[in-house]
Amino acid sequence: MRSLLLSIFLLIGVVALSLVSLSIGPAGNLSPLDVARQLVTGNARPILHYRMLRTLAAIILGAGLASSGLTMQYALRNPMADPYLLGVSAGAAFGVVVVLSVSRNPNPLAMYLSGLAWGTIAFLIVVGLGAYMGAGPTSLIVAGVSVGYAFFGMIILMLARSPAAQRVNYTWLFGTVAYPTRITLWVTGAVVAASIALMVALAPRLYTLVLGDEVSASLGVNVGRLRLAAVSVSSAAASALVAMAGPVGFIGLAAPWAVRLAIGSRYLEALAGSTLLGMIAALGSDIAVRIVGGGAEIPLTAVTALFGSPVLFYLSRRTGW
Repeated sequence: MRSLLLSIFLLIGVVALSLVSLSIGPAGNLSPLDVARQLVTGNARPILHYRMLRTLAAIILGAGLASSGLTMQYALRNPMADPYLLGVSAGAAFGVVVVLSVSRNPNPLAMYLSGLAWGTIAFLIVVGLGAYMGAGPTSLIVAGVSVGYAFFGMIILMLARSPAAQRVNYTWLFGTVAYPTRITLWVTGAVVAASIALMVALAPRLYTLVLGDEVSASLGVNVGRLRLAAVSVSSAAASALVAMAGPVGFIGLAAPWAVRLAIGSRYLEALAGSTLLGMIAALGSDIAVRIVGGGAEIPLTAVTALFGSPVLFYLSRRTGW
């Protein structure tokens, strides 16, 4: 009952913040009634079309990061795990910078596909290194951190040496939903929706991992295969999200943790609550950067880090870490 009430409360919050997101912006504010009237009649102004893309991007971003973060925390049995832990954010960012460095007029779709591809490559490298070191949670985490730093090092070198690569939008490098195209939005939405569906399918077995690998194996679960499936699904979503919006911090780490403290560790219930809370965090952060920035774009991580740091500290105190 508590999880149901929380989900209803969070869903109301998502709807309310979506209306606020559609109503405000540097191009002028609209009343919620005007927004609703334009949506119902189909006579939406161009600014509302833009805000709709941005609002949907924030919803997809928050849902994908929070659900992926929760799944990573279960799969790796680590409350500090997040969607970027296995190197996909650095790989995806590297892919975008590669396109910028070789093309005078980079196509947004080419940048997106390159980011998605290189995020996948980074993940495959991590899986290979992790398998070589034993395929346990610690092996995967160490491999992910190592590969992530390697890719970030290459990004820095490319930005320093290539004048073309210096055209990279630094707002994107710290996360933003200001520049989605229709095709990147729908592709990312499809990837995130498919990932969440697979997470739901894995739920009955994934929950056993919190009991330990030995207990999980005694229940007939192939632990290695399950862990690989879980981190693969999470990393696929994270890679698509970074390619669309850049790396946005804290949402994938703090939202699942907060929900698990509120309603417990039942995976499906935590997945629903985390997904909705992630949407609220992304929508609220994007609204905040639009209000604070005025006509200038401010990275989302500026907000998520400022608010996420004290929240993370509070959560760690609650859990005794």
